[in-house]
Amino acid sequence: MPVLEVLQLKIKPDISLLDPAILTSLQAVRTSLAEKIHPTHSRFYQSIEDPSLIYVLGLWTSLSQHQDFLSSAVRAEILAPQEHLLDFSWCVHIPLGKMEDLPLDAPVVAIARIKVKSEQYLRLHNEIAGRYRRVLEERTSPFGVADGWRIDLDGRGAENENLIITGWEKKEDRLAFEAGLREKFEDYRGLRDHWESVEASHTRDMEK
Repeated sequence: MPVLEVLQLKIKPDISLLDPAILTSLQAVRTSLAEKIHPTHSRFYQSIEDPSLIYVLGLWTSLSQHQDFLSSAVRAEILAPQEHLLDFSWCVHIPLGKMEDLPLDAPVVAIARIKVKSEQYLRLHNEIAGRYRRVLEERTSPFGVADGWRIDLDGRGAENENLIITGWEKKEDRLAFEAGLREKFEDYRGLRDHWESVEASHTRDMEK
């Protein structure tokens, strides 16, 4: 099953946020992966709120393929170009058929990571979010929505983490959309009561 890797990196404190070497290093890693392991077709996004945060979105044929690479002898060699520029923050995987399922053409891509409190809240979360899925898809058209449940945690909790990636013309559009739903609909407003945590970032494609 193909999986999307969503990786958050942080620019090291002594590196300028505008240093062109950051993008060059990411591109070098992408090229090396394609030549020696697998073409992930990775895309690179920088947070609008915190430009020190970089998101890498890449596709693997399976979770085990990515895990095998991370434990391989060539890992250090391939990742070497970015080691002195970027620190690892976190990495999650969700099922995804192809990169074209992502809102890659959107001027702003929102990445939201939601942890639902427990299984007893999961059903309610899915019911409420499902009611507004079509509204979200219509509002983000023509860019769209991609989401999935995290599949790479060991033990309990893996199925309680949801990743949602949406495309927008600008950051303010998403904020206004979310605020409008919370103002109008009590059940949507109560969604946050089901969450243990939420981390959301609005990003821009570094290669555009």
